[in-house]
Amino acid sequence: MDELQLVRDFFGEPAPPDPDMAAAAKARMAAGKPAIRHRFARGQLAAGRNRLLLRLGVPAVAAAAAAAIAAVLVQGTPPPVSHGASGIGVFQLPGDAAIGGSAGSARGILLTAARTAAQAAQPAPERYYVTPGTVGNVLRVGPRGDRYLLLEVVRTEDWAATNPRAGSPNLSQARYVQAASPADMAAWRRDGSPRVWKDVGQDTGLADPVGTTNGWLRPLSTAPGKLAAGSASYGALPFSVGDRFLSLRQLQALPADPAKLKALLLAGSPVQGSPGTVTSYLFQAVPAVLEMPVTPAVRSALYKLLASLPEVQSIGPVTNVAGQQGVAVAYTARYSGCARQIKPGSSALPSPLFTSCTVQQVLIIGPDDGMPLAEELRYTQLPAGQHWSAPDGLFSYEIFGTPYWTDHRPPGH
Repeated sequence: MDELQLVRDFFGEPAPPDPDMAAAAKARMAAGKPAIRHRFARGQLAAGRNRLLLRLGVPAVAAAAAAAIAAVLVQGTPPPVSHGASGIGVFQLPGDAAIGGSAGSARGILLTAARTAAQAAQPAPERYYVTPGTVGNVLRVGPRGDRYLLLEVVRTEDWAATNPRAGSPNLSQARYVQAASPADMAAWRRDGSPRVWKDVGQDTGLADPVGTTNGWLRPLSTAPGKLAAGSASYGALPFSVGDRFLSLRQLQALPADPAKLKALLLAGSPVQGSPGTVTSYLFQAVPAVLEMPVTPAVRSALYKLLASLPEVQSIGPVTNVAGQQGVAVAYTARYSGCARQIKPGSSALPSPLFTSCTVQQVLIIGPDDGMPLAEELRYTQLPAGQHWSAPDGLFSYEIFGTPYWTDHRPPGH
């Protein structure tokens, strides 16, 4: 049976191939984008004999092994929407969504989270492990000479099956698009108030620290979409940690040792060179594994790993984009060639919007259960004469829902 037929059988609908998708994937990889955006190895081919990963409607493309990150239903209120007469609204942050007061050192916050996580109960496995969330990405669109920023919000669900004969789909649903500021709303109106941007694709994961977005899927639209699969995998190895694909039993046998977990996460990773590069990578890779059904001891060790990273700072109490209260730590670093955006169907390498930038990676932790609430990426400094109109420099975020086990089948199964 061919790959597309497996997809049709699983989801009950045809998926015509897109011959330009492989070129777009190669461009993204050539741009140096780390493949750590999605949980459960979305968009990859696993090497294991019983695992087959298929991207719906496109040729299968081998990608670098990754430590996941993903996402649906937000445990909290969605970002506030300010609707103008045009209907798309203007993005607003909660009043105290930015930096709060000090809550001690970053190490203290992370070690407290480690103690809290170690005390959590271990739920009994069922047929599927579901990781829900919501992703927001600020994208640059519009005509040359009068560009503007839009916030795209996408709901996601990753389903991991423990049965090797069951599929593990990654689902996403476009929710809404907003102008990043009143000035961007005005530019959108000057552009004729378009409802679809064919040269910008939906983005279903957290950006990388330099702002690179994938833009692989359906054209960006103001209209809400349907919950649909972006990829599906088959086999009993649904969890990706470093360059390994693990079964549930293997995942729950991971060592509760920060140094060993660090080595596992860095295995096969694209990061080399300075400790800061490793810190940046782990700062996005670790939350992915925190959301997996690892043991409480491993989750605690992962927080201890974060506590050992250099130059991580405390932000203190914050309110995230969804209005949830938490405590936050951050890592800030300078990058070159920032804000690359890959257009769907394009084989050309993306051009950077900024020659350099300083980016703050923020991890927000729930004080009650020690689980990650959100990740946020913000520009804190751009080259002279450049600016970013989204509030507080925000350009990407992911709100983590509460993962859960279920015996129910995925939608469309």
